[in-house]
Amino acid sequence: MHRLLLLIALPLAAISACRPSPPAVTVSVAPGFYPSAIAHDPLHDRFFIGSHSSGAVALMREDGTAVATVRSEAASSPVVQLAFDPRERQLWVLTPTAVERVDPGAAPVRRMPLAARPGGRFADLAIDGRGRAFVLDGASREILLVDGGRRTSRVVARLEAEGASEAGGAVLLLPDRSALLVAWNAGLWRVEPASGAVEPVPLAPRLADVSQLVLLASDGTAHHVAALRGHANEVVMLRIALDGRQALVDTGTRARFDTPFRGAFDGRRLVVLLGRLRHHPSLGGDGRPNLPPRLATYAPPLPRAVIAVSAR
Repeated sequence: MHRLLLLIALPLAAISACRPSPPAVTVSVAPGFYPSAIAHDPLHDRFFIGSHSSGAVALMREDGTAVATVRSEAASSPVVQLAFDPRERQLWVLTPTAVERVDPGAAPVRRMPLAARPGGRFADLAIDGRGRAFVLDGASREILLVDGGRRTSRVVARLEAEGASEAGGAVLLLPDRSALLVAWNAGLWRVEPASGAVEPVPLAPRLADVSQLVLLASDGTAHHVAALRGHANEVVMLRIALDGRQALVDTGTRARFDTPFRGAFDGRRLVVLLGRLRHHPSLGGDGRPNLPPRLATYAPPLPRAVIAVSAR
């Protein structure tokens, strides 16, 4: 019976793969905003979009229209990553050297600094839905656990990998919260925060330039994860074992985008932020984006048996 269901599911998935993707939506921000991070609010079906240039965070409707500013330009620092916790209704903001939480529902909006590392190079964060976040510091290759309630931080693990990651690296928390997956320098690592144990994950083929890992769905055999490769202009799916110890790249799901550094799962598909970051002077660009920033969609075929993962 299981085999019969699988045989039915695969043609249905192939049919969905043939459907045209919705057109990209233009984001209504100033030309110098340079969108660099995005998070989805499932409570109101809206997006938070951060600026690499000013550090501001704008609240956007699905059609790209700006609704409000929840982190002003006065806050400064480039926004590296955003994550919204719907249970606590808090927005996590990551900058190159600091972590903070923002209460977007307060008037005026309240910001709470949580952790800072003047010599750090924060690359990504993953929240656990319990008021905590795991942060990857690309300078030291350490994983920090930041407690929002206690406003404390501590190192829980360190990668013993060689070299540097051009994209800065990415971190993903598995659904059962038992382990993290960390993309670094074309490799993948499994990290157990409770014990600090770190082990390499066989990945075929290896992937460089991974700037974010987004969990789209899980079933009884694997987690289906989108790997955003900003500098490589690509998004591709990974099939990861439930315990996080094996991974396979599904090369048939490759899609080309213009510097897809960040994206957010909205409960239906991956919304990819195309912020034209390669044009920013700090990244070697000419300072003149050739196209306005946009929100594109990536909806790879998945078996019908897959259970969608709720957006966090």
